[in-house]
Amino acid sequence: MERDDRKLALDAFAWALNIFASVAIVMVNKQLMGDAGFGFSFATTLCGLHFLFTATIGCCTNSRKVEDTTASGEKMRLPPQDLAIFVAVAACSIISLNLSLMLNTIGFYQVCKLAQIPTMCVLEGTFFGKKFSRKVIQAIVVVLTGVGVATVADVEMNTGGTVAAVVGVVATSAQQILVGHMQKKHAITSNFLLAKTSPYMAGSMLLLGPFMDNFVTGRWVTDFEWNVPSMVCLGVSCFFAVLVNISQYMCIGRFSAVSFQVIGHVKTCLVFFFGWIVFAAPITERNIMGCSLAVAGMMYYSHATTMASAAGTENTPAASTTGAAKV
Repeated sequence: MERDDRKLALDAFAWALNIFASVAIVMVNKQLMGDAGFGFSFATTLCGLHFLFTATIGCCTNSRKVEDTTASGEKMRLPPQDLAIFVAVAACSIISLNLSLMLNTIGFYQVCKLAQIPTMCVLEGTFFGKKFSRKVIQAIVVVLTGVGVATVADVEMNTGGTVAAVVGVVATSAQQILVGHMQKKHAITSNFLLAKTSPYMAGSMLLLGPFMDNFVTGRWVTDFEWNVPSMVCLGVSCFFAVLVNISQYMCIGRFSAVSFQVIGHVKTCLVFFFGWIVFAAPITERNIMGCSLAVAGMMYYSHATTMASAAGTENTPAASTTGAAKV
């Protein structure tokens, strides 16, 4: 009985930590990068710093030495070619999501992320020939309709932000598919994948980041005028990036795919709420209607995938449980 209580407490802690960290980093990054905040518009460099902190924590805790062998005792390996492909796709995903957060309202940023699972279904259906049930397709239509209603109603839409959001959705969906594909192909764990890719992600982004940021913003990161509040905000952002990763890996193996989707619904609602409270994000009736419709579609999707899994008829995309902090 004591072991059950301890497991329940650890599950609750992992759930709460993941939700808290994921919502908090969105708020902190918006304050750090937004024009109404500190205006640190160097999204690629920020991503590199997040990965640098994650890789450093991994080295300090010797996490890379954990789970480096398979159940059969063989050493886990990730070929350089696959490593390069994953790093490129993951970098594109994280950079575009941060650009989307910087250029868009929190509401627009978050509702576009709801389109990730429908996009994954389309990509898997197109490139892997996967078939989906009628209920899953219905859920996808409901989600996309809700996303369309909410985004069309956003009075602060802009071309650059919309492009960043679309690229972010496609790249993130592709990364999540790659995660599952590479784990199965090479028999590696998500912890091993993060430990293997984080140093390369950090190095590539910190090396190329200043040039990419200059291309996007017309400014060099060295031109940014630092002060104590902005430096504290950057440190807090990196801290939450590490917390997001830690909580993700605490959750791995503890919860089902549907539970991850429920966690995602909670995050979505909280991001909308705190975006409205903290940043006075404009919310219209059409925003509320569209977001509610999209969340309802995701819940229906959860139900449809659960039924399909119970029947053993299909393998539908689930919420991602790996990757660095994509916020």
